[in-house]
Amino acid sequence: MKFDLRVGQSDSVDLLLPWSITIMKLALTGGFLGSGKTTAIASAARILLRANRRVAVITNDQGDQQVDSEFIRKFDIPVKEVSNGCFCCNYPQLGEHILALGKNHPELIFAESVGSCTDLIATIAKPLHKFMPEIEVVISIFADAELLSSILEGRSAFIDESVRYIYKKQLAEADLLILNKIDLLSADQQQMLDGIIRSEYPGKMILHQNSLLDDHIEGWLEAIHNFTLTGQRVSLDIDYEIYGHGEAQLAWLDKSISIRASGEQATFVVKNIIASIVNEIQLRRFAIGHLKFFVESEEGSERVCFTSTSTGADIKLNHIKSNLVNILINARVETGPKSLEKIVDEILAGAERRYGCKIIEGRWSVFRPGFPRPTHRILT
Repeated sequence: MKFDLRVGQSDSVDLLLPWSITIMKLALTGGFLGSGKTTAIASAARILLRANRRVAVITNDQGDQQVDSEFIRKFDIPVKEVSNGCFCCNYPQLGEHILALGKNHPELIFAESVGSCTDLIATIAKPLHKFMPEIEVVISIFADAELLSSILEGRSAFIDESVRYIYKKQLAEADLLILNKIDLLSADQQQMLDGIIRSEYPGKMILHQNSLLDDHIEGWLEAIHNFTLTGQRVSLDIDYEIYGHGEAQLAWLDKSISIRASGEQATFVVKNIIASIVNEIQLRRFAIGHLKFFVESEEGSERVCFTSTSTGADIKLNHIKSNLVNILINARVETGPKSLEKIVDEILAGAERRYGCKIIEGRWSVFRPGFPRPTHRILT
């Protein structure tokens, strides 16, 4: 069946993108923490929904409270979660979710792997080809252009070489390599980065992208549509001891809290709590994989995100006005779990004393990711 996909509608121009459906496509979307995968997926899904196309999303995290899932659900996009481990270590759950979402015949499923995961070819793409041959996989790997530039030039904020090892292996398995947040680099920096990437990773299809712009997202969707696998993907040579060590350098903290304050002061308190967490982590020079906050009240909900290039001054809360605000915190930081937990808990306790508010703690967990043990690993 063939039809036109109408995307990027504006007052003046409609872009028509041909989309031929023979089998279901799965956009396996990887890349390091904070590279902008979720923002891009949400933007792409909204564009497809506006065109009356069926789309679905599978999120993934080492924890079981995911800001990204809550963020995507608010756009009425069908979402499933693979939690408590990466796709490769929870392959049966991933397969179940693909089958469940497939009942509604989506033309495209986005599967966003956790940002500390690599080896997607051997543990996901090849097993899917073997066990679900009707699924056509396209691997998009996102990279924060500014962070990638610092890593390739040897000035990365990530201290441990094993973390940089994961980052570079992720780039090596891309069908489509997305240089995201490209607006943060000058034209000269973009040209220099392109040269380094083409030298380090020859033959990759590279897209320059700002995922807040519809025309850039449309370019990504078109690249997914047009991608055809020629030959067989080559499984990466992965040293799992280095890989496991790299994942263990990152502390994972998930915490749900409710803030009750009078006179709609809860919004003010939320802003100060978020800014204090970001600033304290940066003051201690701990590298941020990502910090995500899903803030919700009766007035609405917002997602606030920070990476290694963000500061506490970047906070923008536009719609949250209430005496009661709920927050889900996802923090992935290059430090130990106890250290990260202490930072967050001390800031919350200080906010209670300083602002006279009441902070009620809900579910929480803090940990290092376990050693990666994939369900399948197909090397040939």
